[in-house]
Amino acid sequence: MSNHSVSIPPHFISRSWLIVLLPSFFTLTAYGVAEFGPKEELTLNTQTESIATPPLIFATDNSPIWHENIIRAGDTLSAVLSRLNVDDKQASQFIRSDPKAKMLFELHPGRSLRAKTDRSGMLLELHYLNNKNQELKLIREGNEFVSSIEEATTQQHTVVKSGTINSSFYASTDQLDIPDDVTKQLIEIFSGQIDFHRGLKKGDRFSVVYESFTHEGLEIKTGKVLAAEFSDKDKTLQAMWYTPPGSDEGAYYTPNGDSLKQSFLKNPVEFSRVSSGFQMRFHPVLKSWRQHKGIDFAASTGTKIMSTADGIISKITEDNSGYGKHIEISHDGKYSTLYAHMSAFTTGLKQGSRVKQGDVIGLVGATGRVTGPHLHYEFKVNGQQVDPIALNLPTAKPIESRYLAHFKPFAEQTKNQLAFLQGIEQARAQ
Repeated sequence: MSNHSVSIPPHFISRSWLIVLLPSFFTLTAYGVAEFGPKEELTLNTQTESIATPPLIFATDNSPIWHENIIRAGDTLSAVLSRLNVDDKQASQFIRSDPKAKMLFELHPGRSLRAKTDRSGMLLELHYLNNKNQELKLIREGNEFVSSIEEATTQQHTVVKSGTINSSFYASTDQLDIPDDVTKQLIEIFSGQIDFHRGLKKGDRFSVVYESFTHEGLEIKTGKVLAAEFSDKDKTLQAMWYTPPGSDEGAYYTPNGDSLKQSFLKNPVEFSRVSSGFQMRFHPVLKSWRQHKGIDFAASTGTKIMSTADGIISKITEDNSGYGKHIEISHDGKYSTLYAHMSAFTTGLKQGSRVKQGDVIGLVGATGRVTGPHLHYEFKVNGQQVDPIALNLPTAKPIESRYLAHFKPFAEQTKNQLAFLQGIEQARAQ
């Protein structure tokens, strides 16, 4: 028996409490009622009223049934339809012949397929949401099917997650079911402060708040990270997304208003590795030792190339020089970057075009004097090639002073939210 007790103040004892408590707790509360209860005699009047019972409606054998199933890796359409109890040759024939319905032959794991059938398995409706957030609907009208494709309606939510690193950051985000796009954003936000391959240790904690968009309860995409934090026994790093009043563009800042945006991205190509650094090397085509005044990133033909900073294209050419197809971008006059051996340029780019950091400017190729596809990337200061890895580049400008009065209470609120999340994670780890 539990040793916990509850004390009820005398002013909470009323007629209504007596009527409820006496039948159930008579032997335990009789003396308490005599002490705290009212002195006058109570008269109870009983009234009886008949209430009509609503008719019960039972499903008939002909009532339709909704089924829903999550698509698995390697699933075929016939396998999913079988799990949905669809047994309808006419529907199968329509799916094979209708241009819109053929979308069903490109199923994406993790998405759901919903079917409405009668008791015999005849298909009445079919709903599918593809990875482009388009919803396909098949609806039976008499003896025919009608198909339609529309943009899916979504609901926006805010998701908060916290975790402790046990092996690696990537394993921890997978364990928390944090989407890959959110993990990628976290790496980009803190890339100037954290080495995500070697800098995080077991026991380090992190929290993230991000946007999620759902359709009928299923998450179909994620938006931007709104706030995030990494902490160990020595320090805490925080980031928050802030958009100044009257502006359409935001950025990530520390609680003090310092920008976390790096003036230049470290890598112009995603998911690549450095195959040749800024050093003396034996040229594979010229067969001689010479200074390699750039960095080569190993990547397959067609891999997207991004501008590493905001700037203006000063040169875009398809000549057959050693660089092959290449683009050069000027950044605030002092700095410039060059991207060589490209297979294609992004449509519409020309000399004088403005580009933003992260914009795709073209694709990796093997044009010019090369032995295989890769990106040759040069970083120049006042026209001279330098090693960008060894260069200590500044971050972007902090929040303008005119926005500080608006930013400070926002930052304080975000800090409190992150502290609350970390408190939960610490309590869970104990």
